[in-house]
Amino acid sequence: MLAGSTSSIRLSPASSQVSCWLRQVQQLFARRQATSRTFQVHRRIHAVHMMKERAQEEVNCAVSERKADDALVRNAGLADHSDTTVQQTRVLKSSGQDGLMSRAPLPADESLNVGAIHIHAGIRSTYGQQNPHYHHPNPHYAGHQNPIESLEETPPDRLKIRQELLDSLLKATSMTDGWEAYHTLTVMFPHHIHNLSGVPQIPQRHLHHLARLLASAKPRTRTLFLRLSAVLTMLHRSGYRIYLWEWNALLDCAGKRWRKCSLEDYKAAVEVFSKMTTPQPSENPSDDENLAAEPGMGHVQPDIITYTTLIYIGGRSLDPSAIRHASNLLRVSGLPPNRITHLSLLHYYTRTKQLSGVRSTLQKMREQGFEPGLDGINACVWAYSRNGHMDVASTIYRVLRHNLQPELDVGDYDIEAAIKYLLDVEGIAIRGDIIPDEITYTSLIQAFAYHGQIMKALHVFVDMLSTPNREPKAAISQQTGEHSLYQPTLAAFRGIFLGFARHAQKPLLLRTPPGSLSERLRPIQKNDWNLENLHQVFKAFMNLPADVMPSERLIYWILISFGKASGNDAGKLRKVFLQLEQRFGGGWGGRLDRLRKDLFGNNGSGGH
Repeated sequence: MLAGSTSSIRLSPASSQVSCWLRQVQQLFARRQATSRTFQVHRRIHAVHMMKERAQEEVNCAVSERKADDALVRNAGLADHSDTTVQQTRVLKSSGQDGLMSRAPLPADESLNVGAIHIHAGIRSTYGQQNPHYHHPNPHYAGHQNPIESLEETPPDRLKIRQELLDSLLKATSMTDGWEAYHTLTVMFPHHIHNLSGVPQIPQRHLHHLARLLASAKPRTRTLFLRLSAVLTMLHRSGYRIYLWEWNALLDCAGKRWRKCSLEDYKAAVEVFSKMTTPQPSENPSDDENLAAEPGMGHVQPDIITYTTLIYIGGRSLDPSAIRHASNLLRVSGLPPNRITHLSLLHYYTRTKQLSGVRSTLQKMREQGFEPGLDGINACVWAYSRNGHMDVASTIYRVLRHNLQPELDVGDYDIEAAIKYLLDVEGIAIRGDIIPDEITYTSLIQAFAYHGQIMKALHVFVDMLSTPNREPKAAISQQTGEHSLYQPTLAAFRGIFLGFARHAQKPLLLRTPPGSLSERLRPIQKNDWNLENLHQVFKAFMNLPADVMPSERLIYWILISFGKASGNDAGKLRKVFLQLEQRFGGGWGGRLDRLRKDLFGNNGSGGH
């Protein structure tokens, strides 16, 4: 792996200089956050005030009830240590309207039987049930229940709604459905996040199921990162174990929240890595000893997936200090790299145009017995084409096509010579059963078009459209029972249109009469990036399936291509613009709207 100093990377910025989302990661498992204890204190304060007001109106109540009320107020005062603003706790009436919390009827017994009051209020304590005779002399102990809490009675209809939400959460098959049920639970029943004894009321199975849905969602976004952080925080506060795969998913989301990765994203991932490898205390002081006695509750042992994720994020940041730091973490761990680890480094060397690093990574893979696989071969195609070595990329494609349709030519440049060259010189071993896929074709089309080789790009495009799609999830024709052919993709068209926008030239005007001697003697220099070829590609693009909708960016580059190939012919551009509007609906904004006004004027007629 890479070695080097990590002094240039600073991974613990001051909180005042850290953005909001990073502070959320740093405080992922911070102690003393607002949890169910805050709601309990607010309910107790509100109940005390309500009882004081009603005490004046209930002078004629029974003596036993007055004594019970006095006892409840005295006990509630023990828990009233909050200086926060008193908030009114509201519950939902059966009619669906908000109303103030009603006072639950109390037992006639004057003794402070906490268990009886809980049963009478419909709330049963579960904390400490293993030893019901154990007495806690300290009223602040987590297992001690204040009778004032029994005043908040949950109606049966609300309990039914809550159970339906829990069932929806457990049975959810999509991230959207699961998060909607979880979010509704936390909003409608904040006091049920933990029950009166501090035991969590969202079961462990439900939370892990939601975490699994979030971890499998693509693409990784900032919203997904914050949601997964919230679920893992709930798991920790509830005293549940956070599994390694959940940590790895959060680590991956931390580095992929934005389209472009920066050093700050890598720092955020390292902060998550620090949290997962450092024991975290519980937010409940009484549970610290229990958590300390249970290994793995607050931290986990990273695996090779963890370190590979860090290397990949560091590579996406394109910062040498980040990739060096991640590689050093893997080296110190003593874990051997796997195939994906090497491919992550290959991606970094490709992006930074370090062809020597690409070759050294391929050599290490051979030495450690790793085959590149199809994804590794595609990475090599992009690595060499990005660095301008289209001859090597073409040779790789030739060998892959030979595996699909064997070449029969024999000579100095036969297929066996190409295979030997790739293995001996470039260190690329291609098995005989590896054939091109859609990524292979698209990468080569984009690469050839970028480097100005339109005919080779179109040749690969034709190969793609005439080849059966044998990928695992490819559709099979119901009529013939065979694999359907590859369909044209927007990515392939985008590469070709970008090539026209990059290489098309303005048509040359003849300065001499046709048939003159100078014209006949002038060598013919025909540019393949011409208007005729562009029309052929555009015609195929307009025949895409009806459900395929190009982006506004692709529409823009099509117009730029016609502008360069036609010499900014306004009539040609108007015609193309109207065809695009009629085919794809139009209504584009931004630079397309400005371009349309330049072509048609503010009051010009379009395709609507």
